[in-house]
Amino acid sequence: MSASTPSKPSADYRVLTQGKDFYMGVLAALVTVSIWSGWLISVRLSASGQLTSFDLAVMRYLVPALVLLPFVWRHREKIRNTRFRYLLGMLVGAGVPFFYLSSTGLQYAPAAHAGLLIPGTFPLFVTAMAVLIYKQPLHPARFWGLSWVALGVAVLMSHSLYQGDLQVLKGDLLLLGASFCWALFTVSLRVAGLPPLAAAGLLCCLSCGVLAFLALMGWYETGITTASSQEIATQLVTQALLAGLLAGFSYGFAINRIGAENTSAIGALTPVLTGLAAIPLLGESLSLAAVLGMLLIGLGAYRASRIRDA
Repeated sequence: MSASTPSKPSADYRVLTQGKDFYMGVLAALVTVSIWSGWLISVRLSASGQLTSFDLAVMRYLVPALVLLPFVWRHREKIRNTRFRYLLGMLVGAGVPFFYLSSTGLQYAPAAHAGLLIPGTFPLFVTAMAVLIYKQPLHPARFWGLSWVALGVAVLMSHSLYQGDLQVLKGDLLLLGASFCWALFTVSLRVAGLPPLAAAGLLCCLSCGVLAFLALMGWYETGITTASSQEIATQLVTQALLAGLLAGFSYGFAINRIGAENTSAIGALTPVLTGLAAIPLLGESLSLAAVLGMLLIGLGAYRASRIRDA
């Protein structure tokens, strides 16, 4: 982009599909939302199990890396031509840093908070990046929808501060950091324009490199030898197959079809599914603030996701 045209949006960022392909992108985003909810529940369950965050990260990235390596090799020229900052944004945004922040935050905060704060706030970060960096116009309907999302998050955070639970507040802050990371990944993936399977495979391969470095340095803990076979199998399916493979493809597919902002807005529906699922699966109760936050975020996400970028 030349210095003489700083306000011109990136064409690669803004071009979206139309018709059937657009609605296929919406469907892929909804599939991703369902997997995200299950992933948050499983990570929260791991807090009472034997597997550590390092164990879960290995499951999350190693198996998909092995499966998707052929796609990385097939698109190696396109990957080589992708700007380094976008690859770095993908690695930081959805790699080990994101996984550490989200899994550690879930050790302190309930799953309902994670569902509200990670997918609930990252549409705000995505839109901020789109407007400030790529000069995207902000549609009034999206502005009001995301304002409702922000209000819902503010209600939840205010409740945590009022209760004075420093452990939950610590978890909430870590989850907000994870939300920013995921927004960085979303925008980087959108601009990079890599095929979904190649992008997911590249992310997993690079993350495996980070995990190998941590292992060589001895900066890890593992509980794999003391965990039950049922716990290992459950987490392996959730982390590797669903979150690593299926969601990796469906999320990239959605971004390529309907754009980063539309995908992130639909992703803000995750809090509703997570909060409701946490009641029977985790025995968590929903406070009035959490219910109000879910309503505001859900309605805001619906309002914002009805807008197509030009």
